[in-house]
Amino acid sequence: MPNPLTVLVTDPVQRAALATVRAVGRAGHRVFTVGDTRGLAGVSRFASGHVTIAASAMKDPVAFPEAVRDAVKAQRIDVIVPVTDAASRMLLPEQARIGARVAGANADAYARASDKEHVLAVAPAAGIDVPHQMTLEEAAMAAVFVCPWPSGCVIKPARSVVIIDGRTEKVGVRYAASPSDVRAVLASYPPQAYPLLIQERCPGQGVGVFLLRAEGRTLMAAGHRRIREKPPSGGVSTCRESVIPEPTLLEACERLLDRLAYEGPAMIEFKHDPATGRAVLMEINARLWGSVQLSVDAGVNFPLALVQWAMGWPVPPQQPRAGVRCVWELGELDHALAIGRRTAAALNLPPNTPVGMMAAWQALVDRRWTDRAEVFNWFDPRPFAAESLQWVSSIISPSAGPA
Repeated sequence: MPNPLTVLVTDPVQRAALATVRAVGRAGHRVFTVGDTRGLAGVSRFASGHVTIAASAMKDPVAFPEAVRDAVKAQRIDVIVPVTDAASRMLLPEQARIGARVAGANADAYARASDKEHVLAVAPAAGIDVPHQMTLEEAAMAAVFVCPWPSGCVIKPARSVVIIDGRTEKVGVRYAASPSDVRAVLASYPPQAYPLLIQERCPGQGVGVFLLRAEGRTLMAAGHRRIREKPPSGGVSTCRESVIPEPTLLEACERLLDRLAYEGPAMIEFKHDPATGRAVLMEINARLWGSVQLSVDAGVNFPLALVQWAMGWPVPPQQPRAGVRCVWELGELDHALAIGRRTAAALNLPPNTPVGMMAAWQALVDRRWTDRAEVFNWFDPRPFAAESLQWVSSIISPSAGPA
C-alpha cells in the first residue's frame, strides 16, 4: 500500500461518517473529523482527532468552506470526504482553493445528479421507469393545484438542500394521504423549495443500487433492499439486506450515470413492486449513502475505494455477498415505537399495513444471529454510547432528536 493518507471526514453526527471513519481508519490511514461537534464519528477509536469549527454546511454555507480549508492546512489533509449533500454542495466547487482532494463527483456532475427533476427527465432514455409526476414551478401554483391520483401523492423538492436567508436548509419528502390533503402539505414548504415534484405513490419495497464510476467504468457495485424504515412510510432504512444488483437494472443505472456525465459514488434508489416486477426510479444520492456500513459488511468497502479513487490510486475489485443484514439499532426502536403507537393512516401507510403493539414486537424480535449492528461495536463502543445519550435526550426534549 502507498504511504498512509490523512483523511478529513465531514458531518461526524452522521452514521455514514462513522462508517467512513471506521472503514478508512481500519485500512491504516489517519482520519480526522470536522464539525461543530464530535458526534458519533469523532469519538470513534479509529478517529485520530477532531477539528471543531463554529461554521457548518447547514448553518453557515459561506464560512464553512473557509473553516474546512483552515482544518486542511492545520492537519495536512490529503483527502476530504463530504458526507452530506450540504457539505458536498459547499466543498465540491471549492476543491481548487481548499488545498486537498475532495472525494466526490465534480461540482457540475454532482449538481446534475442531485437535481431530481433533471434525473427523472433523463432516466427514460436510459431505459429506467419513472413515476407519473407533475411539477410545480413556484409557490403561487399551490393554491390551485389538484392532485390527479386518488391514493394521494409524494411531494419532493427538486433539491434536498436550499439556501434560505443565508442558511442552508434541508427540505425533505412529504406525503399527502389523499387529494384533499395536498394543498396543506404544499403550503408547508418555503418558496425556496420550489420547484416541487408531485409524484404518484408507487407501491413496493425500497431497493438501492450502489456504484463507484470512473471514466465510463464501474469500479465497484453492490445493492440492498430495505426491510424497515424510519419513518415507516419511507425514509432512512433501519434494517436492510445486501443484494446482488440484477444485471439489467445495473446496466440501466450505468447508462443513466453516463447520460449525466457522472463519475464518483452514487446510490440509485428504486421502488420495486414484487407483484408486477416494476422498478421505479426515486432519486440519486450523489455521495456516500446512509446505509454504506452494510456495503462494508457485505465485502465492498466503498469509503476506502472512494478515497483511493480520489487520489488516483488503483481500486481493487471487490464482490459483494448477498443476504447480509445490517441493523440501525436505535432506528429500529424508533420504527417500533411509531407503528406501536400510531395508526396506518397517521403514518401515511397503505390501509392494510400491520400496526399496533404486535407489529411493533414482531419488528423488534426480527433478528438473526448473523445480523450486523450499524453503530454498536465491541471494539469501538463510544459511538453507540454517544448516540444512546442523544436518543435519550430526544425523548426528554424532542427538538434534540437523533440524526
